[in-house]
Amino acid sequence: MKNSFKEFLGFAGRAALIQTVTYFVFGLIMSNLFDYGSIFQQDVIREFMRPIDSPATLLGPLLQPIRGLLFAIGLWPIRNTLLENKRGWLILWGIFIVFGILSTPAAAPSSLEGLIYSKLPLWYHLIGLPEMLLQTLAFSLLLTWWEKRRYQPAPAPRPSTGVSEVLKAVVVACFAYMGYAAGSLLSAAIARIQIDMEAAASDWRTQMMFVVAFVVNVILIFGVSKRWLAHKMALWQVFLLFWAVDTLVPLGYQFFFLSPMPLPLALLIGFFPALVITVGMPIVYKPARPTS
Repeated sequence: MKNSFKEFLGFAGRAALIQTVTYFVFGLIMSNLFDYGSIFQQDVIREFMRPIDSPATLLGPLLQPIRGLLFAIGLWPIRNTLLENKRGWLILWGIFIVFGILSTPAAAPSSLEGLIYSKLPLWYHLIGLPEMLLQTLAFSLLLTWWEKRRYQPAPAPRPSTGVSEVLKAVVVACFAYMGYAAGSLLSAAIARIQIDMEAAASDWRTQMMFVVAFVVNVILIFGVSKRWLAHKMALWQVFLLFWAVDTLVPLGYQFFFLSPMPLPLALLIGFFPALVITVGMPIVYKPARPTS
């Protein structure tokens, strides 16, 4: 029972991480691509959806770990079926499409019930499909791949050079840039700060903050990966360490070179790169199985 519960906690943690990252990445891309802010202000739509800058809407990304946990509870009984099937990701994606998008019990947007019973226009039902389909596809692929990878026989160890280890750290740190962008945009929206993208892009002092954070992350990932691969650190410890570091770096840089930043906003900015790094390390690095 203890081992089963421990397995479930690991599965739930991975589902929560993947759900949070994919939700934010695809939400950020699609909201800018289709201009959700303007869409939510149109007739009928504004009576159904909150404004995109509403405080309640901004809670969405922060609630995704809870949704990931609920997904894990629902998927746990069929987890072996997904892992044993060569196309387990397709089965999982099909479940999302059928029960989560097209055939929901409620009259949700993009569902058959929503088409019949809601006053939402057809174009609104269609415009939400790309985000939902791509996000659930990414979730299905990543979760099944990660789970299957855990039970594959460990390959024979190959000698690795210092250069290859540094390159791996650089790759993970590059992905963390997405997290910094996500955290910065969300914190600016919460603080109701209008970001001038052109001014930010031309301000070398602002850009240097992310360069410093990138270098710090590369160095830290390079060192932490060895401890994690040797099973001396758990993923939750990796996450807390990088959350602290990726909070302190912008906080300190802003204090000394720009203007002081409120701690809650710094914590929010640091949360997402830490999350991306925690998800990215098991993808780029594969820990050796402990010998019994």
